[in-house]
Amino acid sequence: MLFRNARANEANALTQLTLASKRYWGYPEEWISIWTDELTISSEYIEKNWVVVAEEKAEVLGYASVFEYDTTHIVKAGEQMISGGFFLDYLFIHPSHIKKGIGEKLVTIACDWCKERQIKQLHVYSDPYSKGFYEKTGAVYIGEVASSSISGRTLPFLTYYF
Repeated sequence: MLFRNARANEANALTQLTLASKRYWGYPEEWISIWTDELTISSEYIEKNWVVVAEEKAEVLGYASVFEYDTTHIVKAGEQMISGGFFLDYLFIHPSHIKKGIGEKLVTIACDWCKERQIKQLHVYSDPYSKGFYEKTGAVYIGEVASSSISGRTLPFLTYYF
């Protein structure tokens, strides 16, 4: 398996992979429609951020990205207030390859990328189904945050510390 930087012309393919991955968990199509804008990957996003794909035989099996929020992005998770910083913005695996170790490898690559740049923390807004995965890969659960798109829904917020 090859891990490489994403190419700007893969934006649509990454978006389709993202939506397929969300559907894997059985979310209603109404929610998928609500999430489509925030889960759409643009070529500009790929060009401006760190995005890595897992590829095998020219097929993209998954990808991860790291995004830096400025200090105006404030998160209240549990008792902690977090202002800005680096976030594991996207981590999605094609449904036919979930639970095959690709996600763990992408997390390792993202964490190594942060360590190389002396970044001390990498935050994650997790899907509720993925909380255990992130904890298994070393993230620390901080608390719940309100979903910005689905009323009454909360998301686990976790942090990797380096």
